[in-house]
Amino acid sequence: MLNEKTTQKFLFAWLILLFLVTTRVLLVTKAGALLVSLVIVAFSIWVAFRLVKNVVAAAWKISGGIASRLIRKPAEAHSAEHKGIGD
Repeated sequence: MLNEKTTQKFLFAWLILLFLVTTRVLLVTKAGALLVSLVIVAFSIWVAFRLVKNVVAAAWKISGGIASRLIRKPAEAHSAEHKGIGD
């Protein structure tokens, strides 16, 4: 069990090292710099989409709650008048 954790740590460190070396090599060339820039832009767009999606979902939920309250109140008042409670 301990050996597996050590191996996982080593592989994770190796992965980070390879990522850094690859990024450094890509940034040296113009095409590599363009590729890295496109990846950063794509990631930023994805994050922005996720944030907007959560905001829209929250706004939709709030508006649904407000609409249900507005629809329910006139119906309750109308039913009270028919029963003679409002007198």
